[in-house]
Amino acid sequence: MITPMRQIPILLCISGSMLIAMAVGGPLVTAKSDDSARTAIQPALDGNRGPFEIAFNSAGTTAYVTEFDEGAIAVIDRMSGKVLRHISTNGTHPTGIAAIQNSTSVIVTNSFSGSIVKIDTTTGVCKWLVQLGMPWDVVVSPDGSRAYVSISQLDKVVVIDIAKWSFIGAMPTGHRPRSLAISPDGNTVVSGNMTDGSISYLDTASLSLKASSTVPSVNLRGIDIFPDGRTVFVVAQKAQNERPTETAIGIWSNQAFLQVPNGPRNGVQNLWLDLMGKDVSDPDSIVLDSTKSRAFITCNGGHSVNMVPVRGGETLTVQNVGSCPRGLTFTPDQKELWVANSLSNDIAVINPESLKRERRINLGATAHKDSTILGKYLFSTATIVKGEQFSCNSCHPDGGTDGISWKFVHVKDVLGKETDRNAKSLIGNIGSAGPFRWSGHEPSIAAFIEEEIPGLMQGAKPTQTQVEAIERYVNSLSAPPNPFRNPDGTHSTKGLRGKSLFEGKAECVSCHTGSRFGGTKKAWIGTTPEGVILQVPKLTAVYDSYPYLHNGKAKTLEEVFLLYNPKQLHGKAHLLSPEEMKDLIEYVLEL
Repeated sequence: MITPMRQIPILLCISGSMLIAMAVGGPLVTAKSDDSARTAIQPALDGNRGPFEIAFNSAGTTAYVTEFDEGAIAVIDRMSGKVLRHISTNGTHPTGIAAIQNSTSVIVTNSFSGSIVKIDTTTGVCKWLVQLGMPWDVVVSPDGSRAYVSISQLDKVVVIDIAKWSFIGAMPTGHRPRSLAISPDGNTVVSGNMTDGSISYLDTASLSLKASSTVPSVNLRGIDIFPDGRTVFVVAQKAQNERPTETAIGIWSNQAFLQVPNGPRNGVQNLWLDLMGKDVSDPDSIVLDSTKSRAFITCNGGHSVNMVPVRGGETLTVQNVGSCPRGLTFTPDQKELWVANSLSNDIAVINPESLKRERRINLGATAHKDSTILGKYLFSTATIVKGEQFSCNSCHPDGGTDGISWKFVHVKDVLGKETDRNAKSLIGNIGSAGPFRWSGHEPSIAAFIEEEIPGLMQGAKPTQTQVEAIERYVNSLSAPPNPFRNPDGTHSTKGLRGKSLFEGKAECVSCHTGSRFGGTKKAWIGTTPEGVILQVPKLTAVYDSYPYLHNGKAKTLEEVFLLYNPKQLHGKAHLLSPEEMKDLIEYVLEL
């Protein structure tokens, strides 16, 4: 029996904890069970700590789990499954975790509050470093001297001297680095770059980018590396966006890649998970076994773990492993595979040989009920989609954007079904900021949901309870601290110069008005046929919504003005000098 939270000690890095009482409710949809019967996959409506990633101490006796929703880590005795304690991470939405070998300390990334913390798991003492830009994943060098952390919004990996607890330097990556892996000799760190589907091979001696490769996919969420320090195994999703979205089946394909540096032409293997496994929507984390012959993959939208033979063979699926599994790891002796079910409030322990789920470890009670958890579940599950190949979370990973433009058949507006539509980010508490879509077609998030599920997803019409649940979740998606502003949140000197241009010479405020700097009117800037006017996009958190324009052609904000302003209708930006343009862009990034 797992000891409930109220009976176990809690260690806090700071005094107190910030918990808000909320109410939940609503019916659930169904998914496949282990015996292929249809059974309910349920999120933890009574309270969810949000297990996200897992690490073990070097002896394999203790597991550490980041608790995304609680701003804490759980310390678990492996043999008994008893939760020994919860320790505050002194931040919000912790994601990555790595144990320092031969130590009782772990390193954790607080993705939303923008900090990296070292926690002594016996005393609860924390040391932290401020690092805005959504620090996401962390790996530690084999000798325990360095930590490498992906900074998702700033396209880099930072390097930390663990003993001194200070930054050493940074290495550039592709766009939106998330998952990291380190070679056994510690010479290479690989970064899976989520939005552009690239892999960065980083040299830990020179602290530089030494090679890169790409896969024909995006949403590259998971990566692991082979002992040669070159070959990697990654999971991603390929968007079939070259044609209109006539059917939900085939819009997305879930894939795995055996990859080496210097581009897709040198790629070793492309595995189509949809044809090989079951319930494979939204592959998330990946770990190779000790022989490097089998890859285990959590499929967040399919609520499963898939075992994929790396060099060919039968793929096997552990179905119904839990609600929206994310992180997973082997115990050091390779006898167990631990899976973090992010919406079930538990860890599933799987025998990697028999592929049987041997036990569940509940993380214990929470002090609040999350009113958004049902909506988050519906947003993340593929069971509401015809064919179950993708979810809302595919196009809007963690509420953001996939960076892909689509030809939507189901939206009956002025853009038609042949015009590319860039998937917008949902980050920034946008619920009251309608209308929505580039055309302003839907007046509310509820109307958007009611059209999207039976339209794009071709699923059953959602109930009113389900619509309200998803709407509540989307409305809760706040933006993290802006990494381009000063540490105290104020505008930089360069940004203030840009503000003057934004409000003056460039005449940006003629369209980008209101508290969100847009969304209140329509305009034509020459990027669509004459007469096809679009909703002026909101600029708050625009730094986190690459690419830009309705068709996603602009890869940077500079390109919006310098490459895609053919009729010079984008305010008076064409009158700015190169230096003034830099100042303007800086201000927009700081909004």
